[in-house]
Amino acid sequence: MNNSLRLLVLSCVAIVGLTAVGLACQVPVFRYALERWTSDKYQVIVLTAGPLDGSAQANVARLRAAEQQLATNIETQTADISTIHDERLLELWREHQPSSAPLMVVLYPRTAEQVPDRVLEAAELTSESVERLLLSPVRQEVAERLSRGQSSVWIFVPCGDGDKDKLALDTLQQQIEINQKRLTVPTAEELDIEPTRLDNSKIPLRIEFSAVTLDRADPQEAFLLRALGHSEAELPNDEPLAFPVFGRGRVLYGLVGAGIMPETIGMACTFMTGPCSCQVKNQNPGFDLLLSHDWDQAVGDSHLSDPLPDESAEPRLLTIPPGRK
Repeated sequence: MNNSLRLLVLSCVAIVGLTAVGLACQVPVFRYALERWTSDKYQVIVLTAGPLDGSAQANVARLRAAEQQLATNIETQTADISTIHDERLLELWREHQPSSAPLMVVLYPRTAEQVPDRVLEAAELTSESVERLLLSPVRQEVAERLSRGQSSVWIFVPCGDGDKDKLALDTLQQQIEINQKRLTVPTAEELDIEPTRLDNSKIPLRIEFSAVTLDRADPQEAFLLRALGHSEAELPNDEPLAFPVFGRGRVLYGLVGAGIMPETIGMACTFMTGPCSCQVKNQNPGFDLLLSHDWDQAVGDSHLSDPLPDESAEPRLLTIPPGRK
Protein backbone atom coordinates (compact mmCIF):
# COMPACT_ATOMS: atom_id res chain seq x y z
CA MET A 1 0.00 0.00 0.00
CA ASN A 2 1.54 3.34 -0.98
CA ASN A 3 1.43 6.36 1.31
CA SER A 4 -1.32 8.14 -0.63
CA LEU A 5 -3.49 5.06 -0.30
CA ARG A 6 -2.84 4.98 3.44
CA LEU A 7 -4.23 8.48 3.71
CA LEU A 8 -7.23 7.41 1.64
CA VAL A 9 -7.88 4.43 3.92
CA LEU A 10 -8.09 6.64 7.00
CA SER A 11 -10.18 9.20 5.17
CA CYS A 12 -12.63 6.48 4.14
CA VAL A 13 -12.92 5.25 7.72
CA ALA A 14 -13.84 8.76 8.78
CA ILE A 15 -16.33 9.17 5.92
CA VAL A 16 -18.07 5.90 6.78
CA GLY A 17 -18.52 7.12 10.33
CA LEU A 18 -19.81 10.49 9.16
CA THR A 19 -22.41 8.96 6.87
CA ALA A 20 -23.75 6.54 9.48
CA VAL A 21 -26.37 7.28 12.06
CA GLY A 22 -26.27 6.78 15.79
CA LEU A 23 -24.66 8.25 18.88
CA ALA A 24 -20.97 8.99 18.66
CA CYS A 25 -18.45 7.18 20.83
CA GLN A 26 -16.38 10.04 22.20
CA VAL A 27 -13.71 7.72 23.65
CA PRO A 28 -10.55 8.03 21.52
CA VAL A 29 -9.79 5.13 19.20
CA PHE A 30 -6.59 4.20 21.04
CA ARG A 31 -8.37 4.01 24.40
CA TYR A 32 -11.40 2.14 23.11
CA ALA A 33 -9.04 -0.35 21.45
CA LEU A 34 -7.10 -0.81 24.68
CA GLU A 35 -10.26 -1.44 26.66
CA ARG A 36 -12.42 -3.40 24.26
CA TRP A 37 -10.55 -4.96 21.32
CA THR A 38 -9.45 -8.49 22.21
CA SER A 39 -6.19 -9.48 20.51
CA ASP A 40 -6.60 -11.63 17.40
CA LYS A 41 -4.84 -14.99 17.65
CA TYR A 42 -2.01 -16.27 15.50
CA GLN A 43 -2.25 -19.91 14.46
CA VAL A 44 0.75 -22.06 15.33
CA ILE A 45 0.60 -25.42 13.56
CA VAL A 46 3.19 -28.04 14.47
CA LEU A 47 3.54 -30.56 11.63
CA THR A 48 4.97 -33.96 12.50
CA ALA A 49 5.87 -37.27 10.89
CA GLY A 50 4.86 -39.66 13.63
CA PRO A 51 4.79 -39.16 17.41
CA LEU A 52 6.57 -36.20 19.00
CA ASP A 53 9.72 -36.98 20.96
CA GLY A 54 10.34 -35.60 24.44
CA SER A 55 12.00 -32.40 23.29
CA ALA A 56 9.24 -31.60 20.80
CA GLN A 57 6.57 -32.35 23.41
CA ALA A 58 8.26 -29.90 25.77
CA ASN A 59 8.27 -27.18 23.09
CA VAL A 60 4.59 -27.73 22.28
CA ALA A 61 3.81 -27.64 26.00
CA ARG A 62 5.61 -24.32 26.24
CA LEU A 63 3.55 -22.88 23.39
CA ARG A 64 0.32 -23.98 25.06
CA ALA A 65 1.43 -22.68 28.42
CA ALA A 66 2.20 -19.30 26.83
CA GLU A 67 -1.36 -19.12 25.54
CA GLN A 68 -2.95 -20.17 28.80
CA GLN A 69 -0.66 -18.65 31.41
CA LEU A 70 1.08 -15.72 29.70
CA ALA A 71 -1.96 -14.46 27.76
CA THR A 72 -0.10 -14.85 24.45
CA ASN A 73 -2.44 -14.40 21.49
CA ILE A 74 -1.72 -17.75 19.82
CA GLU A 75 -3.64 -20.98 19.29
CA THR A 76 -1.47 -24.08 18.98
CA GLN A 77 -2.32 -27.35 17.28
CA THR A 78 -0.35 -30.39 16.15
CA ALA A 79 -1.02 -32.46 13.04
CA ASP A 80 0.60 -35.56 11.58
CA ILE A 81 1.57 -34.91 7.99
CA SER A 82 -0.20 -38.11 6.92
CA THR A 83 -3.54 -36.53 7.84
CA ILE A 84 -2.94 -33.15 6.16
CA HIS A 85 -4.85 -32.25 2.99
CA ASP A 86 -4.02 -28.54 2.85
CA GLU A 87 -1.73 -28.15 -0.17
CA ARG A 88 0.10 -25.15 1.25
CA LEU A 89 1.02 -27.02 4.43
CA LEU A 90 2.11 -30.02 2.38
CA GLU A 91 4.29 -27.76 0.26
CA LEU A 92 5.92 -26.29 3.36
CA TRP A 93 6.59 -29.78 4.67
CA ARG A 94 8.18 -30.85 1.38
CA GLU A 95 10.43 -27.79 1.51
CA HIS A 96 11.39 -28.85 5.03
CA GLN A 97 12.76 -32.18 3.82
CA PRO A 98 14.97 -34.15 4.23
CA SER A 99 14.61 -33.21 7.89
CA SER A 100 11.96 -35.22 9.69
CA ALA A 101 11.96 -32.93 12.74
CA PRO A 102 8.63 -31.21 13.56
CA LEU A 103 7.94 -28.05 11.59
CA MET A 104 6.39 -25.01 13.27
CA VAL A 105 4.20 -23.02 10.89
CA VAL A 106 2.98 -19.62 12.09
CA LEU A 107 0.01 -17.96 10.41
CA TYR A 108 -1.19 -14.39 10.77
CA PRO A 109 -4.64 -14.13 12.43
CA ARG A 110 -7.58 -15.11 10.25
CA THR A 111 -8.85 -11.54 10.53
CA ALA A 112 -5.67 -10.09 8.96
CA GLU A 113 -7.24 -10.13 5.52
CA GLN A 114 -4.93 -7.48 4.09
CA VAL A 115 -1.71 -9.48 4.50
CA PRO A 116 -0.42 -10.87 1.19
CA ASP A 117 0.25 -14.34 2.63
CA ARG A 118 -1.08 -15.72 5.92
CA VAL A 119 2.00 -17.92 6.27
CA LEU A 120 4.29 -15.73 8.34
CA GLU A 121 7.01 -18.24 9.16
CA ALA A 122 7.87 -21.92 8.82
CA ALA A 123 10.77 -23.10 10.98
CA GLU A 124 11.94 -26.27 12.65
CA LEU A 125 10.38 -26.63 16.09
CA THR A 126 13.20 -25.96 18.55
CA SER A 127 13.49 -24.21 21.88
CA GLU A 128 15.20 -21.33 20.02
CA SER A 129 12.40 -20.92 17.46
CA VAL A 130 9.78 -20.99 20.23
CA GLU A 131 11.74 -18.39 22.19
CA ARG A 132 12.00 -16.15 19.13
CA LEU A 133 8.27 -16.50 18.50
CA LEU A 134 7.11 -15.70 22.00
CA LEU A 135 9.52 -13.04 23.22
CA SER A 136 11.34 -9.94 22.05
CA PRO A 137 12.51 -6.84 23.93
CA VAL A 138 10.81 -4.50 21.45
CA ARG A 139 7.45 -6.24 21.63
CA GLN A 140 7.63 -6.33 25.43
CA GLU A 141 8.45 -2.62 25.57
CA VAL A 142 5.61 -1.74 23.19
CA ALA A 143 3.10 -3.71 25.29
CA GLU A 144 4.26 -2.13 28.54
CA ARG A 145 4.08 1.41 27.16
CA LEU A 146 0.60 0.88 25.73
CA SER A 147 -0.70 -0.66 28.94
CA ARG A 148 0.56 2.40 30.84
CA GLY A 149 -1.69 4.56 28.67
CA GLN A 150 0.47 5.77 25.80
CA SER A 151 -1.71 6.64 22.82
CA SER A 152 0.64 4.97 20.35
CA VAL A 153 4.12 3.50 20.13
CA TRP A 154 5.80 3.84 16.75
CA ILE A 155 8.14 0.99 15.78
CA PHE A 156 10.93 2.43 13.64
CA VAL A 157 12.81 0.00 11.39
CA PRO A 158 16.02 1.48 9.95
CA CYS A 159 17.26 0.33 6.56
CA GLY A 160 21.00 0.68 7.22
CA ASP A 161 21.50 3.82 5.14
CA GLY A 162 22.66 6.34 7.74
CA ASP A 163 21.37 9.44 5.97
CA LYS A 164 17.94 7.98 5.17
CA ASP A 165 17.54 6.55 8.66
CA LYS A 166 18.52 9.79 10.42
CA LEU A 167 16.17 11.90 8.32
CA ALA A 168 13.26 9.50 8.81
CA LEU A 169 13.78 9.04 12.56
CA ASP A 170 14.29 12.77 13.17
CA THR A 171 11.09 13.52 11.25
CA LEU A 172 9.16 10.86 13.16
CA GLN A 173 10.34 12.03 16.57
CA GLN A 174 9.72 15.70 15.77
CA GLN A 175 6.24 15.04 14.41
CA ILE A 176 5.04 12.81 17.23
CA GLU A 177 6.13 15.52 19.65
CA ILE A 178 4.26 18.15 17.64
CA ASN A 179 1.13 16.01 17.50
CA GLN A 180 1.37 15.20 21.19
CA LYS A 181 1.11 18.93 21.89
CA ARG A 182 -1.49 19.58 19.18
CA LEU A 183 -4.03 16.92 20.08
CA THR A 184 -6.16 16.77 23.22
CA VAL A 185 -8.37 14.19 24.89
CA PRO A 186 -12.10 14.72 25.48
CA THR A 187 -13.34 16.04 28.81
CA ALA A 188 -15.52 14.07 31.21
CA GLU A 189 -18.50 16.07 29.96
CA GLU A 190 -17.73 15.15 26.35
CA LEU A 191 -17.32 11.51 27.38
CA ASP A 192 -20.64 11.77 29.24
CA ILE A 193 -19.16 10.28 32.41
CA GLU A 194 -18.65 11.49 35.96
CA PRO A 195 -15.38 13.44 36.38
CA THR A 196 -14.39 11.15 39.26
CA ARG A 197 -14.48 8.18 36.88
CA LEU A 198 -11.92 9.89 34.69
CA ASP A 199 -9.82 11.10 37.62
CA ASN A 200 -9.72 7.71 39.35
CA SER A 201 -8.96 5.62 36.27
CA LYS A 202 -6.08 3.22 36.80
CA ILE A 203 -4.74 4.20 33.38
CA PRO A 204 -4.78 7.98 32.85
CA LEU A 205 -6.38 9.24 29.66
CA ARG A 206 -3.74 11.33 27.95
CA ILE A 207 -2.09 12.00 24.60
CA GLU A 208 1.40 10.54 24.53
CA PHE A 209 3.38 9.14 21.63
CA SER A 210 6.78 7.48 21.62
CA ALA A 211 9.07 5.60 19.26
CA VAL A 212 11.18 2.47 19.67
CA THR A 213 13.81 1.32 17.18
CA LEU A 214 13.99 -2.26 15.94
CA ASP A 215 17.47 -3.55 15.07
CA ARG A 216 17.26 -5.58 11.86
CA ALA A 217 20.35 -7.57 12.90
CA ASP A 218 19.06 -8.55 16.35
CA PRO A 219 18.09 -12.26 16.30
CA GLN A 220 15.64 -11.65 19.17
CA GLU A 221 13.67 -9.36 16.85
CA ALA A 222 13.69 -11.62 13.78
CA PHE A 223 10.08 -12.69 14.20
CA LEU A 224 8.82 -9.14 14.76
CA LEU A 225 10.80 -7.90 11.76
CA ARG A 226 9.24 -10.59 9.59
CA ALA A 227 5.73 -9.94 10.95
CA LEU A 228 6.01 -6.24 10.12
CA GLY A 229 7.85 -6.65 6.84
CA HIS A 230 5.40 -9.20 5.43
CA SER A 231 2.22 -7.46 6.59
CA GLU A 232 1.89 -5.60 3.30
CA ALA A 233 2.94 -6.32 -0.27
CA GLU A 234 6.29 -5.00 -1.44
CA LEU A 235 7.51 -3.31 1.73
CA PRO A 236 11.15 -2.60 0.82
CA ASN A 237 14.29 -3.49 2.76
CA ASP A 238 16.25 -0.51 1.46
CA GLU A 239 14.00 2.16 2.98
CA PRO A 240 13.31 3.01 6.63
CA LEU A 241 9.87 1.97 7.89
CA ALA A 242 7.64 3.28 10.68
CA PHE A 243 4.64 1.40 12.11
CA PRO A 244 2.20 3.07 14.52
CA VAL A 245 0.93 0.62 17.16
CA PHE A 246 -2.02 1.30 19.48
CA GLY A 247 -4.62 -0.44 21.62
CA ARG A 248 -3.53 -3.97 22.52
CA GLY A 249 -0.79 -4.08 19.91
CA ARG A 250 -2.70 -3.23 16.75
CA VAL A 251 -0.49 -2.07 13.88
CA LEU A 252 -2.25 0.57 11.81
CA TYR A 253 0.02 0.27 8.72
CA GLY A 254 3.59 0.98 7.68
CA LEU A 255 5.02 4.30 6.46
CA VAL A 256 7.86 3.92 3.98
CA GLY A 257 10.93 6.06 3.30
CA ALA A 258 9.99 9.55 2.18
CA GLY A 259 6.41 8.71 3.22
CA ILE A 260 7.53 9.18 6.84
CA MET A 261 6.51 12.81 6.63
CA PRO A 262 4.43 15.30 8.62
CA GLU A 263 1.19 14.70 6.71
CA THR A 264 1.10 10.91 7.08
CA ILE A 265 2.31 10.95 10.68
CA GLY A 266 -0.24 13.62 11.57
CA MET A 267 -3.06 11.71 9.88
CA ALA A 268 -2.23 8.54 11.81
CA CYS A 269 -1.96 10.39 15.13
CA THR A 270 -5.27 12.16 14.51
CA PHE A 271 -7.02 8.90 13.64
CA MET A 272 -5.75 7.03 16.70
CA THR A 273 -6.66 9.85 19.11
CA GLY A 274 -9.93 10.82 17.47
CA PRO A 275 -13.42 9.63 18.49
CA CYS A 276 -14.10 5.97 17.79
CA SER A 277 -16.31 6.19 14.71
CA CYS A 278 -16.52 2.41 14.28
CA GLN A 279 -16.33 0.34 17.45
CA VAL A 280 -16.22 -3.00 15.61
CA LYS A 281 -12.55 -3.87 15.58
CA ASN A 282 -12.28 -5.62 12.24
CA GLN A 283 -14.03 -2.78 10.45
CA ASN A 284 -10.93 -0.72 11.22
CA PRO A 285 -7.58 -0.93 9.39
CA GLY A 286 -4.63 -2.86 10.79
CA PHE A 287 -3.56 -6.18 12.27
CA ASP A 288 -2.47 -7.33 15.74
CA LEU A 289 1.06 -8.10 16.85
CA LEU A 290 1.84 -11.39 18.60
CA LEU A 291 2.38 -10.36 22.22
CA SER A 292 2.68 -12.08 25.58
CA HIS A 293 0.80 -9.60 27.75
CA ASP A 294 -2.22 -9.81 30.06
CA TRP A 295 -4.21 -6.87 28.75
CA ASP A 296 -7.30 -7.55 30.85
CA GLN A 297 -5.23 -7.39 34.02
CA ALA A 298 -3.46 -4.25 32.82
CA VAL A 299 -6.72 -2.45 32.05
CA GLY A 300 -8.54 -3.72 35.14
CA ASP A 301 -11.61 -1.60 35.82
CA SER A 302 -10.24 1.48 34.06
CA HIS A 303 -13.01 1.42 31.46
CA LEU A 304 -14.10 4.77 30.11
CA SER A 305 -16.04 3.14 27.26
CA ASP A 306 -19.14 1.00 27.10
CA PRO A 307 -19.12 -2.36 25.29
CA LEU A 308 -21.18 -3.00 22.21
CA PRO A 309 -24.46 -4.81 22.95
CA ASP A 310 -23.98 -8.57 22.94
CA GLU A 311 -26.71 -9.00 20.37
CA SER A 312 -24.93 -6.72 17.89
CA ALA A 313 -23.79 -9.00 15.07
CA GLU A 314 -23.45 -6.26 12.45
CA PRO A 315 -20.91 -3.42 12.42
CA ARG A 316 -22.17 -0.50 14.45
CA LEU A 317 -21.12 2.63 12.60
CA LEU A 318 -21.30 5.84 14.56
CA THR A 319 -21.22 9.48 13.55
CA ILE A 320 -18.11 11.51 14.21
CA PRO A 321 -18.85 14.73 16.11
CA PRO A 322 -17.43 18.11 15.07
CA GLY A 323 -13.66 18.10 14.91
CA ARG A 324 -11.54 19.15 17.84
CA LYS A 325 -7.81 19.61 18.34
